[in-house]
Amino acid sequence: MTERTVGYVGLDHHHAEPYLQTLDALQAKATVTCACEPNPAFDPSTVDSLVDAPVYDSLEALLAAESVDVVFLTLPNRDTPDAIERALDAGVDVYTEKPAARQVADLEPVLERAATADETVCVSYPWQSHPIARDLRGLVEDGFFGDVRAFEARYVASQLSFRDTDHFIFDEDASRGGILQWLGIHWLQLIDSLLEEPIVRVNANMVSGTEGVAVEDVATLQLETADGAIGTLHCGYHLGEGVYDTRFDLYGSDGRGSWDPMGREFGFDGETTLELDDASGEWACTPHRTITHEYDPAPGYGGSWGKEFVEAFFEACDGKRDPPVSLEDAASVLRVLDAAYESAETSEWIDVDTDASAT
Repeated sequence: MTERTVGYVGLDHHHAEPYLQTLDALQAKATVTCACEPNPAFDPSTVDSLVDAPVYDSLEALLAAESVDVVFLTLPNRDTPDAIERALDAGVDVYTEKPAARQVADLEPVLERAATADETVCVSYPWQSHPIARDLRGLVEDGFFGDVRAFEARYVASQLSFRDTDHFIFDEDASRGGILQWLGIHWLQLIDSLLEEPIVRVNANMVSGTEGVAVEDVATLQLETADGAIGTLHCGYHLGEGVYDTRFDLYGSDGRGSWDPMGREFGFDGETTLELDDASGEWACTPHRTITHEYDPAPGYGGSWGKEFVEAFFEACDGKRDPPVSLEDAASVLRVLDAAYESAETSEWIDVDTDASAT
């Protein structure tokens, strides 16, 4: 694998520290040589994991002064499409925070640009690299579930009183949405990744119930896939400081899988367990089984499996594989989000624009 130079763009972001820790763990393959923070009110010296690197006030200034192979982007959704395009114009590979834009219409010009580029663009949806997610994918492919009939997903986190709501992730102009676009989106992408059938219809209800915050802090979605599976996603800021309540369950004609991806508190140490129940008779002696994954503690975003996701991106940059999540994959998730926000506004079921995904 090629050792590459990295420019980190967007230090005023919750994931800047963990991404920089991931890159530090991969320092034999990548070195952060410079950074950029467009917000003049943010102090880059507060980012402990950024060591001995010049910091520029714009991506343009960074690209003009430095020679980098890759940029990592953690910018507001509003500003990300333009940053991707500027990096591609400079011949630089791009790893960007999800969802890569406020809405799919903002990303479409970049999709056309990326389709003809020699450079690689990867969008950060690393949960599909989690070992249990890979187990679930294998079980789906092996037919354990039979016909997947239903799914239930939940992403509940601590209340906004424990969070910095002045940050741009809670700003409607910068981000568009709230918890659905920031956290619930992980499970939308994971559903798409595991089932390999598009979500085609959405019915959504959202509430902005926190004073001074315009984006939603609660969202519930009903979802329907192309093959007729139906499911729900609930996300909300309901809990005490640092507490999570997550769930990802699949129900098929032949079996059930149930997983708590996060545990009570954020972190990837200890172990996590997938519960399985066979209804087909194939596991007649022991129809209930568990798969337990013991984490290999590692710093960075997603720990060891997050590092594997970034390594896969680097392999894609070297032409050895496709990026684990492409810009077109991210556009498919944004089309579901577009339908969800339209449904919440109109109180109607909305068809997802899957025809655009096929072009």
